[in-house]
This record gives sequence, structure tokens and C-alpha cells, in this order.
Amino acid sequence: MSTDVIEIEDLAKSYGNVQVLRGLSLRVTAGEVYGLLGPNGVGKSTLLHLMLGFLKPSSGSLRVLGSRNLDKVRAQIGYVPERQRYHTRYTAREYLRFIGEFSGLGGVGLAERVEAELRAVGMADDADRSMGTFSKGMIQRVGVAQALLCDPALLLIDEPTSGLDPAGQRELIDLLSSLRDRGHTVFLCTHYLHEIEQLCDRVGVLTGGRLAAEATVRDLRTPGGSALIEVDAISTELRGSLEALGRGVICDLRTVRIRQNTPQLQAMVLRRLIDAGVAVISLEPLESPLEQLYTHAVQAGVSIRKPPPPPRIYRDRIPAAPPLPLAAPTVPAARSTGDGDTLLNELLRRGGDQEPAQRTGSREQGTSADHADEA
Repeated sequence: MSTDVIEIEDLAKSYGNVQVLRGLSLRVTAGEVYGLLGPNGVGKSTLLHLMLGFLKPSSGSLRVLGSRNLDKVRAQIGYVPERQRYHTRYTAREYLRFIGEFSGLGGVGLAERVEAELRAVGMADDADRSMGTFSKGMIQRVGVAQALLCDPALLLIDEPTSGLDPAGQRELIDLLSSLRDRGHTVFLCTHYLHEIEQLCDRVGVLTGGRLAAEATVRDLRTPGGSALIEVDAISTELRGSLEALGRGVICDLRTVRIRQNTPQLQAMVLRRLIDAGVAVISLEPLESPLEQLYTHAVQAGVSIRKPPPPPRIYRDRIPAAPPLPLAAPTVPAARSTGDGDTLLNELLRRGGDQEPAQRTGSREQGTSADHADEA
């Protein structure tokens, strides 16, 4: 029996004449935290909507929790959308109870689940406040609580820290990190590298509608390709000693730059500085391995050198189109055409068909229109 919770093969999705996903393939195993990186507008939210059954694929295969029938497994999926909409007259406790009843929970069991999730997300002390008084970070915490309410097998999270200030981002990342021990399989979409580094087991890069690169995060936790060490002062004699370690060591009065960095070379440089009594002020990578993976994959660049086992760079899945700018979306330019290029338009076009997307239940957190601009 397969241990894959998400199985995607050659998945394609178009909105009218705009092709967003073009032959995407990936797998996520049970208990894994998988992070999908990509620029804004590249199709990450579209992929989540497909996995939830809000949209139907144009072609390809999509299996979630062992089933192609997403209606059958939707109750086992928790969803934290990027933009959350609530009736702010509710308190957090009232809202979670309403969501629980809507999902078929009730009685003492529901009350216990609500209190447990309020504690888990750090909202127990504010549970009886009107949600209209909450900060965005608090709203995000309530969103995480509702997604966990039914103890889902799979948790889908879309841009969890988008719009939060640095303190709010830190708090939410700490919260999501604390949930890892609960054993949920998590699929996280983001364009923030630090979220991947701190939360995920594996990472994939989505560009041009395909998975262009993939790696385990553990293999990326190595010294970057180059590093900069800031010190208080370097004598001429010490400078010569450091540069003698290799052609990749370059010094000036207050910095040491290490090119083609390795743990061994970095350790030797630091040892000589410490032995010489030089105060080390900072040590920073100039480009992390994850940043290199992302940048090279998005720009369809040259081969990427990584410590073994190397990340997989799927060159046959990178289209021959011009390189994609890091922050330039590929879809919005066509959004004014009215050709059904948003989630809302697609749902409206289906009219009375009563597709699963119109029965979103507690997972959608509001109307489909709230998420229409995330495709």
C-alpha cells in the first residue's frame, strides 16, 4: 500500500487560454512537511484549490489520501487559506464551535476539541473577544485552529505569514513548528525561503507550471557557496596567513570573504582568527544553498552543485520560455480578459452543475470569491 498522501502526475490546469500548470508531478509521503516555493502568481494557490476539489484539472492525475474522489476525503483535509474572511461579530470560541457543528461535530467532544485547539494556537486567553478586535496574526492563529479542529490527516497551508509584521511572522512560524510533533502531513505553499528552512522536510520549486527542482532541506543546511566574516581588525601578517589557506580566501582590514566555502575551510579561517586574538563580529552566508536552488531553478540557470545526495533538477520540466523574474507573476496580465482566468469566474461558469467547489464547507473559510485572486 502506498504511503504517499499526495500523488500528482502530469497535472495541467488552464483558465481559458491561460495555462497555469503544465505537467506538474510530485509526491508527498505520510508525516512529511513539504514546502512548495515559487514566485507570486505562479500557480501555488491553484494547486491547493485542485487538491481541495474547488477546481478540476484540465488533464493529468491527482490523488489525495489514496483517493481521486476528493469529495470522499475532504473531511480529512485541513485548509489555511492566505486570505481569511470571518464574520467578525463572532468570538473565536463561538466561531470554532460553529465550524465544528458545520463539520458534523457536537456535544462534549466538540467543546473539548475547541478548547484544545485554542490552547494549541495560544488563543485561550482571547477566546471570548470579538474577532473584529483581532490583529492579523491572531486571525491567522484562529485559521490554524479551525484547520486542526477535525484532526485532519493532511494540512494545506497557503502563504501563512503573508502580510504579517516581523514579530507576527516569527510567532506564526513558531506555532507551525510546534505542531510538527502532532504527525500531520503538511503541504505548505510560500515564497519565503526562511519558512522552508525552519518548517519543512523537503522543498520543491514551482516555475513555468512544472516542478523545476526538488531537494531535502537537510541537504541544504550546509555552509553557503560563499561567506563573509566581519572582524574588528586584521593585521598584514594575519592577512597573508589567511589568504595562504586557499585562493578562495580574500581579506581586507575588517572582513574575510570565503569563496567556494566548505565546512573545513571555514573552520580553518575561524581558528586562525581566534588564535590570533581577533574578535569575530559576524559570520553570514552571502548566498544560502536554498537560495541558490531557488534562484537557479526559477531562472532555469546552470547546474547546481550541492553536497550529496544532490537535489534533483528536472531540466526536462523547465519550459523553453524566457527565464521567469523572481517576483513577476505569470498569470495576472491576462486577468482582464474575462476568459474565466480566476477561481470565481470558473465557479460561476460552471453554473448549476453543483461541482464540489460550491460545497466547500468549513474548510474554505468564506466564499470562493475571497480566494479568487489567489489563482
